[in-house]
Amino acid sequence: MANSKMEIEITDLDNISSKLFDWSIVLELAKNMDFTRYVGKGHRGVVFKAISREYIDKNGNFMQLAVKIPRIDGPKNTIIHEGRILEKTNKFGVGPKVYEYSKNHLVMEYIDGKMLKDCMDEITPNELLYIIQETLRQCLKLDLHKIDHTEIQGGKHVMFSKDKVYIIDFDKAREHSPKNFTSAMSLLFGENYISKKTRDLLNISDNDMKIFRKLAKDYKILFKE
Repeated sequence: MANSKMEIEITDLDNISSKLFDWSIVLELAKNMDFTRYVGKGHRGVVFKAISREYIDKNGNFMQLAVKIPRIDGPKNTIIHEGRILEKTNKFGVGPKVYEYSKNHLVMEYIDGKMLKDCMDEITPNELLYIIQETLRQCLKLDLHKIDHTEIQGGKHVMFSKDKVYIIDFDKAREHSPKNFTSAMSLLFGENYISKKTRDLLNISDNDMKIFRKLAKDYKILFKE
């Protein structure tokens, strides 16, 4: 239901966040879906959790959806661009599944998990090994399909959810000169918080870290050739 300001009541949405997007987009989408929670914001869009009668799983349950709409103050509307990129990455098993998109909204699979940087203190060594394996495997796939995420190294776009690894937020992705694998190697074995936690959790020696970094450099050279 809408309140007196014609703004739908959404859990976790505060006064500041509610001014970041065009409410008319949400109200139009709300004709066919229920917005259940405000998830967060990026530089170019805001994300909500929602359910819709149009998206039911094989057991007859409502699917949990992530709905992204552009920010009013965003530097650029990249919703259609991200939707098109996700359509391509979904074909080889990377990224949350995309269901529909237009210039004003993107409906995709909701990932109920944590950013890698936020779960380094609670994962087990075996879980971390799996995360490393999956992250590098997915980054290699992106490289082979010449799609560069561009933000892997920051660590905010690798999520761990129910024993699965997802690379998310493709709004800044480019379709040339990919460097996902080397960015992931830098994230995991470079000089940052995540790489330090990786080294400690897996008991990796300084010499082994140097070998991993050399591997990343060699790959970068080979991939260009």
